[in-house]
This record gives sequence, structure tokens and C-alpha cells, in this order.
Amino acid sequence: MTDDVGGTGNGGGLPPRETRRDAGVTRRDQWVPAPRGETPPTGGTRREGGPPGESLLRLPAALAERYTAVAELPVQGAESDLLLVREAHAPGDSAEYVVKIFRRGYRADREVWAKLPALDSPNVLRILETGHADGRDYEVTAYAPDGNLRGLMEGARPPAEAAEIAAQLAAGLSALHRAGIVHRDLKPENVLVLGTAPLRLAIADFGLSKVLDQSVVFASSSRTLAYAAPESLSGQVSPARDWWSLGMIVRELATGRAPFLGLSETVVVDHLATRPVTADDVADPRLRLLCRGLLARDPRRRWTGAQVTEWLDGGSPPVAEETSAASAPPGTGLPFRGRRYSDRAELARALVDEWEHAAPYFFGRGESGEAWRALRDWLAGLPDDGRIDLVDGHLATRLPPDVKLLHLVRWLDPGLPPHFLGRRVTADDLPALAALATDHRHPDHRTACLLGRELWEQDLLPVLAGFEGGGDLARIDGQWRAHVAAWNDLARWLRAQDAAPPGLAPRLPDAGTRRDEAVRVAGGRPPGPSDDPPVVLLTLLALAARPAETHRLLAEAAAHAREAVSEPVPWFDWLADGAGDDPLRLFAVTRAVPEAVLETENRARRQDADRRRDEALRARWAERERERLAGRGAAMVRAALWTVPLLVFWLLGGAVVNALFGGGGEDRGTSSVGVHVQRSSWLSFGLLAVLSVLAWAVHCGAEVLLARAQGKDYLPYGPWSSIAKALGASGRGLSKASRTMSGAAQRGGRRGCGMTLLAVTVPLLILLLLFGALSSIAGVLWVLVLVAVPAAHAAAAGLRLHRWRESRAPAAGPAHRHDPTYPGGAA
Repeated sequence: MTDDVGGTGNGGGLPPRETRRDAGVTRRDQWVPAPRGETPPTGGTRREGGPPGESLLRLPAALAERYTAVAELPVQGAESDLLLVREAHAPGDSAEYVVKIFRRGYRADREVWAKLPALDSPNVLRILETGHADGRDYEVTAYAPDGNLRGLMEGARPPAEAAEIAAQLAAGLSALHRAGIVHRDLKPENVLVLGTAPLRLAIADFGLSKVLDQSVVFASSSRTLAYAAPESLSGQVSPARDWWSLGMIVRELATGRAPFLGLSETVVVDHLATRPVTADDVADPRLRLLCRGLLARDPRRRWTGAQVTEWLDGGSPPVAEETSAASAPPGTGLPFRGRRYSDRAELARALVDEWEHAAPYFFGRGESGEAWRALRDWLAGLPDDGRIDLVDGHLATRLPPDVKLLHLVRWLDPGLPPHFLGRRVTADDLPALAALATDHRHPDHRTACLLGRELWEQDLLPVLAGFEGGGDLARIDGQWRAHVAAWNDLARWLRAQDAAPPGLAPRLPDAGTRRDEAVRVAGGRPPGPSDDPPVVLLTLLALAARPAETHRLLAEAAAHAREAVSEPVPWFDWLADGAGDDPLRLFAVTRAVPEAVLETENRARRQDADRRRDEALRARWAERERERLAGRGAAMVRAALWTVPLLVFWLLGGAVVNALFGGGGEDRGTSSVGVHVQRSSWLSFGLLAVLSVLAWAVHCGAEVLLARAQGKDYLPYGPWSSIAKALGASGRGLSKASRTMSGAAQRGGRRGCGMTLLAVTVPLLILLLLFGALSSIAGVLWVLVLVAVPAAHAAAAGLRLHRWRESRAPAAGPAHRHDPTYPGGAA
């Protein structure tokens, strides 16, 4: 359902599910969120729930200052809403207006807006104001309280009244067509009644209107099938489309029955595609002639404004004879999809509409196919010598079936717009293929990918340039191939850079080369990554078809790509900074940005993992510190206990020295084995005991202080390990001496063993004589030992403490990275 400006209801016609909406000029753009506090529109249904007379919509700010909303009109459309308003500071009986507010994402055609005010026709609704505010387009028109034409179509109208309505609508259509505007959705709901005495009508609602630079273009089909021309099913747009709609309106006025009333959309489409709409049930002969002229299936032979004017003046312009399956002689024509075709143009349109079936049907089995033989026989009966070149040059070759069908359609009717694989392929359609190739979920994704590859590999754009409206395709093909060659050179150069990460190569594939050609193109080097789906190939096609627009989009995408990379990535920064305004370099930036984003994300994940690991190590370190400090008391007790044997040792040593060398006896010396031991009169046991206790105090204090600092770690770093090492060294020495003696006995017998024993004994005797010589100062030496050993112990304890602290230092060098006690080292 479309907007009915000033109307009072939808009236007759098809229900919403049986209507169709095309993208057209009032197009659905990318979804735009509504501003905060505003509820976005949800559909084309009438809004309920508010107080009577109070609109649930809000006027744009630019209009709210000048108008006051009176009510929301009940005929909301798919792309806009209607508000009845009056001037804000005018009295209550002032003129009322209708504000058409396009919903977010829909835009009116600016060219249509620019041309409508210049129209000087009483039968075209005048748009008083157009603009854009609060993210929406809007139009302001006068309010028509008498509603639309649907309200006057209750039952069959008298021939004079129907003729008057046809005359006014024809005048309005002629004015629109002179301005280059095709309405595309003419129906009773879009014709406003400006007055009833006399009757005054105006064509309104230009939401689907399109400005044409040529006589025929192709776009989406009309949204209202009941009044749509047959050629609109394939997207053809021309002024003839509006004259068909006028014929359907006149037929309904004459018969009192809405077209296709109660039929499903599928049935309507099938009827329009296969059979004419007859006017046999129109009783008045003059109106029947008008309907026959306006409802000719061939748009090139359909009546236009000139023939309608001649009919209004009483003339009888010729009417094209319709050819259909029902009227064709049995057994004649080319059979296809349940019909027989004798007209070349009609067959061409049928082949385009049923492309997926036609290509394998006629050419899938080659020369052995019955359908191919029937087609060849049918072509032989046509009075056109060009069929020989068609058959021998294209249809009987090894070309793919779709390419053969393309050549056949072009030969049958070059007046059609260019089509391939059932899709229109004009310069305006090419940029959309890249978006379809990118969206894997779109139903046309596979077709767009196949279409792009076939256009490239089969060199089809010059062929399509032979259709009407395809003149630019040959130029686009040349530019496309130049872009592809330049892109492949750029992609290979970028992939060869040393700074390029390995994941960048698949994002910069070669475009337009099949795998069997890749090695040859690469000069014998390994082929580059494949462009599958062919997004790169189709983007370069869009750049060739619409260079300025595509260049702008690539620049915007490259800017967004740079914003998406939140942290410096050297290779990407180099690529983006060097892109400049080159569209291919900008495209490379947009292709490379996912790899740069992935690199920043990986870097962030690694940093986060390192942070979590450091936190875990620090927590474990803190726990170990608590355990270490908790064992401080026990370590100090162990430190004091292990020094007690040292106290015993010093006391026993002092007693021995005092007994051997101390004073207090009558004999001033003794002799043993010829060695005289001299006693010292000053050396007493009491003095040696005091010195022993002091020496032990130094031992004990050093170890206790060390244990207090190390806590639980004291035992692994205590003296026990050193004692164990010393004992181990002593054991190894005794074992080595034993092995030496045994070896000497085995080598020299008793004499060798005696010589070995003598070699050991003599040094001992020498040491004994030296001991006797030093006996006079033995006391002094023992005192020196009592002083030196504790001092050395204290120094060693300090060294041990230093080494322990160094191993725990957070800022320790690499030598301590594998120390289990260091946080972050190898546990």
C-alpha cells in the first residue's frame, strides 16, 4: 500500500500481501537508528491507541515551528507517514495541508523534486514545499478533503464520466512525461479529487517516480501489480508503463470491476507474463477502443498521449493486434514453457524472464538436444540472413549455454536492455554486484559471483553493449581490465614486502585470473591467492562503472579502516600513509585492515596473558613470603642450636691447649720422642673458656641474624649444605688415598708399598717436629684461631645473606630469571 495523499482509505485493489514494492528512486538505504527518545516507525499500518485527533507522529523541527499537527491520516504507506496540519498561528478554520514524512532510510528523488515545481498542469498535484530535517525527507501539499479517485469508482461509471477522467489523467501524464518523469505507480488511490462540481483530478504520490534520461530504463517492478504493465515484471521503466496503468483504470471505470480482484500475486504475474488483458467486457465501443490501445502488451505499439488525444477528438487510432498462445495457429511457433512463440521480441522477453530454465533447455545437451533442433528450425524460418552468423558464430560453438543464450536474446531483440543470467546489466547495476558478492547470506550472492566471473572470463560486456542502453559497457570493460592489471601488480608488490605479515597475502588476492592462468601471469612464480568470492574483481568493476562514487566510498572505507586500528601497526601505518588518493591503494587499505585489527587484538591478548601470569606469580610470591616469614622463629631456634657444638668444640680445644701448653705446673716443659713441649705461664683455662664463649657468641649471633632475615628459607641456605659438601670431599679424599695405596702394592709388591708408606710417614714426622718447634707459641696460635674463625664465620654469613638477597631482587638480571625464588622465573 502506498501513500494516498488526502485520501480516506485504501479502497479496492489488491491486499498488502498481493502488492510489490521496488527499490526505485524512493529507495531503502542502510538502516539509520532513530534519535534518542524517538520511536522508529515499524511498518505501514495505521497507528492506534491515541486520543482522537492527536497524532502519534512528531513533525520535524523545521516544520514544527510553522505548523500544528491536526491528525494522523489513516492511509500510511510503506515508506512514509501522512500528517494533517495547519499553520501554527492561524485561526481554526484556516487552510489545511498534508505533510508527507518519509521514514528513516527512505529518500525522495531530488531530480523529481526539482522538476515537479516547474510543471504547469492542473492535473498534477503541486508540492508546496520539500526538504530534509531531523534525518527525514518531507513534502508539504494541499489537503484534498474529497479523497481520491477510489471513492468515485463504486460500480460502472457512465461513458462520458469515464472519458472525462481519462482526459484529465492523460493530460497529467503528458505533462509528467514532457518533464522526463515516469510515475510508475499510477492507480486510483494516487489520483486526488480536488473538486466534484466540476470534477477536478490531480495525479499525486511521486514516491516511486523516476527521472529518465532515455526513453527506456530498467528498474525494479511496480509495487501495485493490479495496474502494472507486463514489462514492469522484468524491471523495464518507460512512459508506456504509465499509459498501461491508465488503461487499467479506464477499464475498471467502464466495467465496475477491479482488475484481478481476488487473485493471488502468483496468478496475476502469470497472467501478465503470458496473456493479454482483453477489453471484450467493456460495453461502450469507444471506451473499448481506448482500453485496447492502452492495454497493448508490446510497449512499443501501445498508445501514448498522441493517440489518446486523437481518440478524445473523436478519432480511431490503429490498435496493435495481440498475438497469444490462444490465437496462434496450432503447431506454429517455437514451443517453450507451455507456450509457442512466433514474435521475436516476445520470445526474447520470455527467455530473459526464464533464463535459468532457458539456457539448459535449449543448449544444455548440445547438438543432440531436441529443443536445440527445434530452435534451429524455428530460426531457419525467419526472414533474416543474420541468423547464419548467429548459429555458426555463437550457437553452434563450444560457448557455455548462458553465453549462447545471451547472443540469442541480443539477436532476437537488441532493443531490450542488457540482461545476463536473468539480471539486468547496465552501468547503474554493476556497482551493486560487489555488495552482493560480499554478503554470503543474500539470496543473490551466488548469482552475483557467477555473473562477475562470466562477464570477465567470457568478455561479455562488449556483447552486452549491443543492447539498447548498454553503450557505456564497452568503455567500462576496457577500464575494468586496466584496473585489474594495475591491482594485480600492486597486490604482488605488497605481498612481496618483507614487513608484510603472512596473513596479509590472502587478503590481497589476484583478481580476474583463473588458477590455470595464475602461474603464467605470475611469470612462473607461485600463483597468488585466489579471489573467491570475486569481491576484488567486482569492486574494480564498480570503480570502472562509477569511478567518482566508488572512489569516494573507498576513501570513506579507508578512513574508517584507519580508525578501527586503535594501536600502531607499522606495516599497516606504512600502507595507509602511502595510499594518498589512489583508489587502488585505498582499496588495499580496506582489504588489509582485518589483518591489522587481528594483530592488535593478538597483541592485546598477549599483554593480557602476561599481565595475568605476572599477577599469578606475584600472588604465589606473596604466599611464599608469608610462609617464609611465618617460619622465622623456628629458623632462629635452629640457628642457635646448631652453633652449640661449636661452643663445645671451642671449650674442649681450650682444655687441650691448656693441658698441653698452659701454666700452673712445677715442670716448665716436657719431652716426648725427643720433642720438648714448652708451657706458657700466662695461658690459663679460664681465659681460654672466656674466649671460647665469645667466639661462640659471634657464631650464634651471625647465624641467628641470618635466620631472622631468611625465615623459612634459612635451612636450604644454612651451613648444613656446606658441612655435607665438606664431608663428601673428605670421604672422596680418603677413598682416593686408599686406591693409591692399593695401586702401589699391586705395582711394586712389599717394597713398593713400603716406599709409599715411607713417603707418607716422613711428612708427618716433619709436621710433628714443626709442632714441637712451635709449641712455645701454641697458645698464641689458639687464641688467634678463636678470633679468626668466628670473624670468618661472620663474614661468610654476611656473604650468604647478600647472595640470598641478590637472588630475590625484583630487578635482578637475566642470570636469576630461572631462579625458583624469583617471581617470574622458572618454578
